[in-house]
Amino acid sequence: MRAGPLMKSLGFSSEVSVESVAAFFPLPFSTKIVREGLAELVVPETGETQATTRLPAFYNPLSKPSRDLAVIVTGAYFSGRGCKLAAEPLAGTGARIIRLLLETGVVSEGVAGDISKWAVRMAEINAERNGLSGRLRVEHMDANLLLSKLAVTGRAEYVDIDPFGSPVRFLENGFRATERRGLIGISATDLAALSGSSRRTALWKYGLTLFKTNFFKETAIRALAGVAVSTASRLSLGAEPVLALAYRHFIRIFLKVDRGKSRAYQKRTQVRYLKHCKECLNTSVLNDLTEWEERCSVCASPNALLGPLWTGRLADEGLIEKILSSGFSSDPTYSEVLRVVGRLAEEIEDVPWSFQLSEVSRRAKTSPPKTRHVIERLKEAGYRASITHFDATSIKTDAPADVLTKIVGELAQKG
Repeated sequence: MRAGPLMKSLGFSSEVSVESVAAFFPLPFSTKIVREGLAELVVPETGETQATTRLPAFYNPLSKPSRDLAVIVTGAYFSGRGCKLAAEPLAGTGARIIRLLLETGVVSEGVAGDISKWAVRMAEINAERNGLSGRLRVEHMDANLLLSKLAVTGRAEYVDIDPFGSPVRFLENGFRATERRGLIGISATDLAALSGSSRRTALWKYGLTLFKTNFFKETAIRALAGVAVSTASRLSLGAEPVLALAYRHFIRIFLKVDRGKSRAYQKRTQVRYLKHCKECLNTSVLNDLTEWEERCSVCASPNALLGPLWTGRLADEGLIEKILSSGFSSDPTYSEVLRVVGRLAEEIEDVPWSFQLSEVSRRAKTSPPKTRHVIERLKEAGYRASITHFDATSIKTDAPADVLTKIVGELAQKG
């Protein structure tokens, strides 16, 4: 294993091995070796249970499901046509981009970047350790500068933006760096802002009017998707989610990207506001703000405005079918995220809100019935209904809130 670009810049010749460099120029922090998927990675040793930005090179073991998703979605999306270049501008130790190259079977080359010199060095070491020196280029560069460079010198078919916190400051350049008919993956971990728990942060960071609802996880998914689609439309790009979900501590959205003003406009029109009554949970989509009403049409309580949010579908059925029928489906490495994708496949996609049964039951003045019983009764009444991928006690349905509340109350009476 020979010295990479950063090591050469530090004065070591191309003929010096990584092991020799480590001996002459040791890392100023403890490391350990972990296995994740097909990758063997050198990562910082930390006594903390969760990664923080204080690490000299970022690696979060709790984000393995996020990296698993990147592998299976990219593998399925580019199946049959390949992905010439994948880019990760916030690469840390390089775990995600290395796994994309090793496991997808479709990614030919990769470019990784990080502003930390230690992260770059570890990514180079990990690339060489996994036999990827000829396929992975590692850059010591600010993420936005790397994305801007790609936009000029040659865009990537897949761009992955996975920051610690909010991705919003990387979105414009991320879209610029994504090739036509390409894919962009975006993560966010600042769920307090996106779910409406921190209204001030939602406003100044994302430009959103949010508040805490009983479907706060769905709000977070659709808030991030709406910001991404709106950002793309300003660049005359049409972006559409092909898979979006909430799991554990993160939101993860994959969007296909195409060019053209008509596509940009068509996708942007699906970013709308919701009108929500906190008292009876009655919710509806506003096609235009002129449809706003101060009072709920069901209980006459004050309505609240929520958005703008992506109100279209969160998943492409064809892509999900590809994922669930691919070779990944029998690999235990991906079993955790495949269960989530399987639940997403059953979820009603054209209703941009959901109901927590505990909240519905509180309004019905009863204890929550079993979720499957509520779904069965809704279907018997002629409505569509499903559980959500993010909460087994939440329901997606096209039934009005008052109908759902009535059914929950009736089930409680029957015992």
